[in-house]
Amino acid sequence: MATETTSAQFNKAKHIKYWQRCHSSFLPAPYTASDSTRLTFACFTIAALDLLSAPLTPADRSAIRRWVLSLQHPDGGFCGSSTHVLPGQDASKGNANLAASFFALILLGLAADGEEEAKNAFAGVQRTKLLQWLKKLQREDGSFGQNLWESQAVGGNDTRHSYMASSIRWMVRGDVKEGEEGWVEDVDVNTMVAHIRNGQTYDGGIAETSQNESHALTLLDRPQDSTAPKVDRALDEGVPDRDGLIAFLASRTFPYLQEQEQKDEVEENFLQSDAPSEITHIGYNGRCNKKADTCYCWWAIGTLEMLGNGSLTNVPLSRQYLIDITQHVVGGFSKAVGGPPDLYHSYLGLAALAAMGESDLKDLDVGLCCSKETTKKIELAREGLLEHTRGKKGWEGDGFW
Repeated sequence: MATETTSAQFNKAKHIKYWQRCHSSFLPAPYTASDSTRLTFACFTIAALDLLSAPLTPADRSAIRRWVLSLQHPDGGFCGSSTHVLPGQDASKGNANLAASFFALILLGLAADGEEEAKNAFAGVQRTKLLQWLKKLQREDGSFGQNLWESQAVGGNDTRHSYMASSIRWMVRGDVKEGEEGWVEDVDVNTMVAHIRNGQTYDGGIAETSQNESHALTLLDRPQDSTAPKVDRALDEGVPDRDGLIAFLASRTFPYLQEQEQKDEVEENFLQSDAPSEITHIGYNGRCNKKADTCYCWWAIGTLEMLGNGSLTNVPLSRQYLIDITQHVVGGFSKAVGGPPDLYHSYLGLAALAAMGESDLKDLDVGLCCSKETTKKIELAREGLLEHTRGKKGWEGDGFW
């Protein structure tokens, strides 16, 4: 396989302009139907500006914090937007959901400026209610729903739910032991791990169950202490066939054939042809016989990094695909060749490049899909939250916000 290629240019200035426009003006009309996930869009926007080292003003940071806390549900968790109210619900409460709660905590970390503000970033987060709500989302089989409806967890068995639940737990639970001040009854970690184990299929990938089609949207529990031995133990316990999973993820790459992609009339399926003698771009898909897609560059590369096998990524040709094919002229990334940029693919395109060590981007923490700098602030926020929980400090009138 040839790997010689010209150096593609990452247009940092255009990407900053794209994300600043998303932050400061109305989004295009098609996003209206997704208003219930506005908090997710906000997190992508602010996290992208952070990766690009584009600073926020103090007023912006304060406004982000106030807005995020305004979406906190009185019974625990965070709502996706101020309009996220379903029929039959109390309009004053809305509906908290798992993804919004994950992105809310990330946003609070992003909004903090400096170590002292970072330690106060989770001031106002109702930790006990959040953890109690999280436990209610877990089903008997260990999987997590997206939200509660009539006191029952609803919304599929996707392993991404387990990822977000374990990440929320990591961000706010801390090392409080039973009997200590601030202890909250925990989710069942053993059944969560069992659910993930039961999802590995014959081809090494992971699905909702071992009887479903495997998918590259594979993310694993983040241990409380992210040191290497604990990460290895979590992966060993959660993945029955680690080598099979690595092989599945590595197989998500294929030579990108631009002419065939553009002429293909079938939107969803793209059968790969014989590889040309010289390969200049490598694309990624989520399942066999699917088209190349920007977001799967992240899902595959990020998970390989978590598994400690990032060296399997062909960085030059993967980078060439993102920058030559889906990087848009106005900034951002499209889903595939010829499409417009959108927030989801634009952020995960940046995340994939950062995971591959793009020099114009901050170092990425693949565990939370944000900059390592932001993860450090979240760790400080957790420390401050636990100190407050244990009565060692107060936040009232602290002057930071």
